Amino acid sequence: MILTKNAYGKINLYLDVLNKREDGYHNVRSVMQSVSLCDKLTLEITDIQGDNKISIISSDTSLKCDKSNLIYKAWDKFFEATKIRGKKCAFTLEKNIPMAAGMAGGSSDCACALLLLNEAFGYPFSEGDLIKLGSKIGADVAFCIKGGTCICEGIGEIITPLNSFKDVLLVSAIDESSVSTPYAFSLLDEKYGTDCSDSGDICRVIDGIKSSDTKMVTEGLYNKFENVIIPKIENVQKIKDIMVNNGAIGALMSGSGPSVFGIFDTEKTQKIAFDALKNNGIKAFLCKTV
Repeated sequence: MILTKNAYGKINLYLDVLNKREDGYHNVRSVMQSVSLCDKLTLEITDIQGDNKISIISSDTSLKCDKSNLIYKAWDKFFEATKIRGKKCAFTLEKNIPMAAGMAGGSSDCACALLLLNEAFGYPFSEGDLIKLGSKIGADVAFCIKGGTCICEGIGEIITPLNSFKDVLLVSAIDESSVSTPYAFSLLDEKYGTDCSDSGDICRVIDGIKSSDTKMVTEGLYNKFENVIIPKIENVQKIKDIMVNNGAIGALMSGSGPSVFGIFDTEKTQKIAFDALKNNGIKAFLCKTV
């Protein structure tokens, strides 16, 4: 059996970190949005004798394909829960989403692996079950299973779907920098302590989505991580400025960074900003919300 599925990246139209929990995780309030920039994951299953086995091959050779890989963790959790034995799973990953960029590249691959395994074995889990399983692996995995446009709360596992916000034109961009999520959270803890008081206006974003008013959404764009990442990585602000100066109606860092997305109301301005970024030596992608 061979199955293939796209693993869509995400952006945060709004991201507030509320406080650090006793278990070490952080409570967040976010509006997350799937985007067309995606990895592609193929799963081939064969019968074997004895214990289950796994192999992972990635088009990006810098990506570790060992037990630390989130695809491996998805595979491990799935078979631990189902008790199915005697299967070899060969995953082949076409990697397009930048790593350590705040676009949930690893989480989307993990979610995609869970969805493929669930399909391959006759849907033993409901979507809700998969979300619970995925949230044990990573905070963004739950959203990546659901996809679309959602409010995400708790550590990311409390998901409330919103109206569709499809086909909004985007440019996503990143320089050669990368940011680990634990490091970004440590910077927030250092700045705010365990209780973060600073916040944006999530209602503006939600109301804009509900009324299909892209301009209103851009007026509410907010990401608390910008307060600690921009002082560390100057190019984040540079990328935002290039986008806005070349036609973006709004621009924001996604997740814990350092990728930045811009929102555009015409394909012409989208392409102008894309070219301006490329001319400045910045890796950029034309994409849209899905």
